[in-house]
Amino acid sequence: MSIHDTLKIILDITNALPVKIDLALTGGYAVIFHGVERTTLDLDFCVYFDVKTVSDTTSFFSLLKKNLPGRYEVQLREGSKIPDDSFKHDLIRITDTRKEILRIDLLIVRYKWELEGLQQGETKKDVPIPVLSKPYLVAMKLQASGYKDAHDIVGLMGLMTEDEKIKTFELAKRTGREKKLIRLLTPPPEEAFHEMPGEYL
Repeated sequence: MSIHDTLKIILDITNALPVKIDLALTGGYAVIFHGVERTTLDLDFCVYFDVKTVSDTTSFFSLLKKNLPGRYEVQLREGSKIPDDSFKHDLIRITDTRKEILRIDLLIVRYKWELEGLQQGETKKDVPIPVLSKPYLVAMKLQASGYKDAHDIVGLMGLMTEDEKIKTFELAKRTGREKKLIRLLTPPPEEAFHEMPGEYL
């Protein structure tokens, strides 16, 4: 099954829920759709639900679990219990027992700037779900510490317009990651050449 077919399935699932949600693609596939070459084994989404209808993540999780077809397994990981997530996001993981579609991670939006990015998601050709823009995607990646995240940041920055770069630095400053961004974009100094010890022939 193609990634586009998988995205349509996810859209059908979320549209069938009796609650309004905002959804945008983030993570590895968002990076790929922006033009950076890389691989990934799952689909990541930023999600924001209407708190007037669903009061918290636990309620949303229960609603999702109730409405998902039986082929899917769903798991809730509360952010306060995930030590390696500096954001402390609640995460809902959906796994297809038939293994026909990739694992799905729903990252519950926690900060105002994340919600801005979600609501300003970009439309891509043949992609039925909005994709987080490059500046907001970099802002998300700056919160992580993996090699792939650093690679993604450099790749995305290389594809940005000047306006996008300005926006990215604004977001980095706003989220306390400006120094990290500068460090990632500054190439290491070339090491001085040292002759090997020994005698010439």
